[in-house]
Amino acid sequence: MENTNEKEINVTTESEFSSKKITSLFWKYSLLALAGLFLQGVSGVADGRFIGNGVGPMGLATISVIVPFMTTTIAVFLLFGIGSSTLAAIKLGDGKVDEARDIYGSVMIFSLFFTVIVVALVLLNLNPILKLFGANSDILPYARSYAIPFMLGFPLYIMGNIAYFFTRLAERPFAASLSFIGGGIVSIGVEYYVVYFLKWGVAGSAIAFVVAVGATSLLIPYLQFSSTPFKLKLSDFKINFGYVLETFKIGFAMFIIQISTVISTIIINNLILKHGIPELHLAAFGIMNAYIAYILSMFTTAFITGIQPIASYNLGAKNYARVASLVKVGITQSTIAIIALMVIVFTFADPILTFFIGPVPELVAATKEAMKIYLLLYALGNVSQIVAGYYMAVEKNALAILNGLARVIIFAVPLLFILPNYFGLKGVWLAQPCADVLAFILAGAFIMRETKRLNKMENTL
Repeated sequence: MENTNEKEINVTTESEFSSKKITSLFWKYSLLALAGLFLQGVSGVADGRFIGNGVGPMGLATISVIVPFMTTTIAVFLLFGIGSSTLAAIKLGDGKVDEARDIYGSVMIFSLFFTVIVVALVLLNLNPILKLFGANSDILPYARSYAIPFMLGFPLYIMGNIAYFFTRLAERPFAASLSFIGGGIVSIGVEYYVVYFLKWGVAGSAIAFVVAVGATSLLIPYLQFSSTPFKLKLSDFKINFGYVLETFKIGFAMFIIQISTVISTIIINNLILKHGIPELHLAAFGIMNAYIAYILSMFTTAFITGIQPIASYNLGAKNYARVASLVKVGITQSTIAIIALMVIVFTFADPILTFFIGPVPELVAATKEAMKIYLLLYALGNVSQIVAGYYMAVEKNALAILNGLARVIIFAVPLLFILPNYFGLKGVWLAQPCADVLAFILAGAFIMRETKRLNKMENTL
């Protein structure tokens, strides 16, 4: 018993989460997450280039319809990945290594059964789902050719990304990042070949997505055959539904952030059919939402995943001053970074859009006009998502859900039903920046209160 306790104490005291400077630690984990996500972003940029130039506006309109599939996939792997790794990080911070490993094993096995069932249900009801997402009779065949290979890779995405979060928790952020980098590089070559040489159209884009995101599944054997706390034993191959439920409770806020984007996308697609020129404005929204907004959200996700293991571990270790410092550093510096990124995007809007679209001036103009409204205040909306990610990391699930819902469901969706009645298509684009301001105000109020609470707890200790 003494040896076990000594081992558990060493796990806590030797961890860089509790010893290194907060600012450098935040940027280390955020930038390594971003490095992997960046290659996936490059893959996404290449996808837009290949589809825009190899298939044309119909291909880009198809991507607009398919975005809910992509976003739902991200929602599910963040639900499982952040939820389970947060729970495990708190256990590790408290020195409970065996329980942390049990969490990993339970969630991984449960996710296998879950994803297979989801794939079967979606493929059996594919046409009604695609029509709900905004596919008309012209776009439906294209959307089907994308959705089928995409869904077949679904189990790889989810299980691989669970392993990604646990690899970071095992203090191997470089290995985790490498899985994204390798997948992103290979997917670019694969998509170029299948779109331009095999002429597989949007199906080639789906196959590239499977390669890019599914590459994280290589981390499953990596964790199993390397020296980490998450090397499963035979006795770990069971499902503890208590851990699964806790995972869902913690990860639900991140899940709802992504699902709210799906809901918003479906509403916008259908509003475009009513107020805009379907092929033109669906293509414009597809470029803006599936590529530019995706790259911006990639930065937000990197910052959230940079905060999560540090906050969770230090909460478990009762290092409240470090948690308070992380809140300040994470929110302030991530917001400055997003603002700088937005300046670059707006400054170079014409060449960026021409890169995706090619020589189609009407589509470039329509996308630029929409983007300068829809994405104008994204940096403020980013704050509400960072705050939701933080609350997840410290198991304040209700506050995480509230902030996760605020930007889209609480504010943007009602505005989408109001503003287009007065401003037409421009009202569709205006709803999101208005919602970003309101969500920012709400998040700011909560995080000021949280900082005071953490400082009070530290003083009590």
